[in-house]
Amino acid sequence: MASIESAVIRVVVDVSDQLSKRLVSTRYRGRAPFPTQETEELLQDLGTEADKLSAYLDSPDFAAVVTQVRVQRAAGAEVEEQLHQGLRLAGLSGDLLTRTTGAVHRLLLAACDEVVSWYSTHGVVVDENDLFAAATATGRLLGRLRSVAEFHGFAARMRSQVTALHNKIRLPHLGVSRAARYDELYVPPTLAATKTPNPGAPGDRTVVIGDPGAGKSTMAAKLAHDIASDDSGRVPFLVVLREFTESFHEGGHDLLHYLDKVCLAPYNVKPPRDGVEYLLRTGRAVVVLDGLDELVQTALRRRVVALVEGFAHLHPLVPILVTARKIGYDEAPLSQDLFAQADIRQFDEHQVAEYVQRWFVLDEATSPADRERLSLSFMQDSEPIPELRSNPLLLSLLCAMYSSDRYLPRNMAQVYERCALMLFEQWDTKRGIELPLRFHGRLRGAVQYLAWQMFTAPESGRPLPRTRIVATLTRYLEAKLDDHDESVATAEQFLGFCTGRAWILTDVGTTRTEPLFGFTHRTFLEYFAAEHLVRTHRTAEELWTALLPHINQWEVVAQIALQLYDRNVEDGVDELLTEAVQRDGLNFAARALRHMHPSTRVVRLITKAALLTTLEYPITKRALYRPADLMFVDGALFSCMYFAAPANVPAVAQTTVELLSHKIENGDEAAAQLLEHHPGYPSGDHEWWREARPRLLTRYQDRMAELRRHAAWGAVGSRDDPAALRNIVQKFGVAALYVGYGYGLVRAVSLAEELLGQETTLVDTASRDAVASAITECATPWANVTDFAFLSVTKIQQNPKKTDALAVMLALPFAELLFHDNVSTQWTPVPAALMAGRRNWRGKSEALRWLERASFPPEVDTFLKNWLAGSVSVTRPAPATPRRSRAPR
Repeated sequence: MASIESAVIRVVVDVSDQLSKRLVSTRYRGRAPFPTQETEELLQDLGTEADKLSAYLDSPDFAAVVTQVRVQRAAGAEVEEQLHQGLRLAGLSGDLLTRTTGAVHRLLLAACDEVVSWYSTHGVVVDENDLFAAATATGRLLGRLRSVAEFHGFAARMRSQVTALHNKIRLPHLGVSRAARYDELYVPPTLAATKTPNPGAPGDRTVVIGDPGAGKSTMAAKLAHDIASDDSGRVPFLVVLREFTESFHEGGHDLLHYLDKVCLAPYNVKPPRDGVEYLLRTGRAVVVLDGLDELVQTALRRRVVALVEGFAHLHPLVPILVTARKIGYDEAPLSQDLFAQADIRQFDEHQVAEYVQRWFVLDEATSPADRERLSLSFMQDSEPIPELRSNPLLLSLLCAMYSSDRYLPRNMAQVYERCALMLFEQWDTKRGIELPLRFHGRLRGAVQYLAWQMFTAPESGRPLPRTRIVATLTRYLEAKLDDHDESVATAEQFLGFCTGRAWILTDVGTTRTEPLFGFTHRTFLEYFAAEHLVRTHRTAEELWTALLPHINQWEVVAQIALQLYDRNVEDGVDELLTEAVQRDGLNFAARALRHMHPSTRVVRLITKAALLTTLEYPITKRALYRPADLMFVDGALFSCMYFAAPANVPAVAQTTVELLSHKIENGDEAAAQLLEHHPGYPSGDHEWWREARPRLLTRYQDRMAELRRHAAWGAVGSRDDPAALRNIVQKFGVAALYVGYGYGLVRAVSLAEELLGQETTLVDTASRDAVASAITECATPWANVTDFAFLSVTKIQQNPKKTDALAVMLALPFAELLFHDNVSTQWTPVPAALMAGRRNWRGKSEALRWLERASFPPEVDTFLKNWLAGSVSVTRPAPATPRRSRAPR
């Protein structure tokens, strides 16, 4: 070890790099935060024991303590206690242990102070009380241990097993089960989030939501593999939630119980007592919870969500990744205060091309000379179905179909229909006989019945023992064939054919006495369940009655059922979607426009109902300081406007423009507000609204101006009308300038953010002074200080030269927010002189001189002097957070 200082600061820099981005290009060169004679003497006195100190400083245990200090500036006895116990377990004792603990503690705090200015604010959201409680619990755990060698051996075995079990991707293919190494096939998906997720980083808690087949489970398994095979020493705990459905129903267990269980199965590693908790408390664990959506019952999901949230409070710095389907997630979501949300996007053109090229390189059914040609022809032939090939699961199936017989289906139902045909054709060929057509249908009906029974079971989709599968198939076949022996024989033979084949139905494990069978992917289960549903419900009314109670949980089944019903019944899509719109299924009907092509009449019916639903939501509830999820009311409209299939767009656009025009002509404020504050949706597929909106604003500019004068939402549109702005401020208060209006997941920028962040609005000084003067007449405080924490301060910071009266007045809440958070004055949009004057008496004289030079209007000058004196505050302070008392060490 060259020096204790360099070892400590290296870890501090490594941890800081994981927590946030660097603001400066400073490179660590091994320089100590402060050279001391004390540490040099300590290193000499340690002698050969220095290797034990070096091993501890290189361990995840020390990195976990560093993370606590960097995240919350924890510096008290609980931090020193963890260092003391960690060094003791590393092998130090007596006076050397005491001296080393003190030295490392002081060096750690000094190193964190040195590097903090290099980095942007980290995104780790941790309650201070949670962190203190966790740190204290860690100290207690370490204090009762005599050795950690057994724990380290356990961690090594777990890492080895996770690496071995998750080193390949299983992919659907005809014939025997196939798998490929990640580097051969895996194409990383794109995650969309307001805060860039960093799965596996300290304190990162992310829930990844996406469509079926988007690659959520594959991403979870690969994350586990990558962590287990890196050099960090950390152990990933991959919990497939559906496997514990029965236990979740029973209750009585914490999440730690299930982490213990996954060590035993599937990894065959018995954890020592306190072993998993040791890994969690010392920065050596990452938790991955896959398939929250597969807990089909909403009440059960809520119970598990509470379990996960409680675990996050107990272990605030343990990285947690959760995956779930998008549809139905909002019924039992994880707390946004604890978990960041990221959407897993469908593949773009480049990702599709990369996957296809990789897939055909691995295709043993195609000669090496033909593989490149086949991948190129696939890309060309699949251009008409971008919505199918952009889904990784469907893309894999399409590649298999194209390789087999150069066939590409045109919608999702046809994809799974073709999969079913390929399964049964292979079954017939394998048996070597021509089955009567009626028997082919009976066997397929039996698989549909089996899927329905498994899908609607309390533990939906859970694999079943072979005897139960045979009994279910036999029960269906016997009712149709009236021959018990033949029914049993057929069921037995069919399962024998499926064994070892990763196509649709296959063996997926064993009990103590027999194999377990299940569908290779939940979407296959859902397809055959949908077939059964449509076969047993003959009319649109019957079918919708069956779907309605479960529409938020059965999205895939419902969409496939719609496609099957349309295939079987003339104008079936019109019948079922009309039924849905009339009976509480508007969101489903709107989502269906992405894949189905109903008549223009029905598209207009859906669009009109969606737009009216959005317009009926109270205007005041759209006034937001920070983004909020309003998709529960706007989801149907967004599905129509931004995600409808191209063939449906003309009818959507025409209906939207006509209805908005009619509403605005008749003075409808909600319609005017939508036109004013919703410029578009960033991830939508269509641009028509961005073209239609400016035309509508121009056509109705006089009507819009009239409506703005009498509404708080009119501030942004009145940016070039000082008289209107003064009226809005006087009538609705200064807070109206900071409020943005939200639709769906999008919040429009407020006027205050716009005026502070741009150079092009209200450039006339007299106009800005007039509005600033009007602000001084309003009552204070304007709003809660915490409201301003969510506004676009970053954009405001990028334009620090605005020092006119209006800019300074609008920036005051951010100054008070920064006082509240004790942030350096270099980040405030308020001139440094004013900040210093408000903060301490020494800077007050300079602040007054600055005001005199600024020559603001008298009323603004007086207001700012009162603000400097502390006699006026524009925000209400946040309530104090109760702090737990700290026990003496």
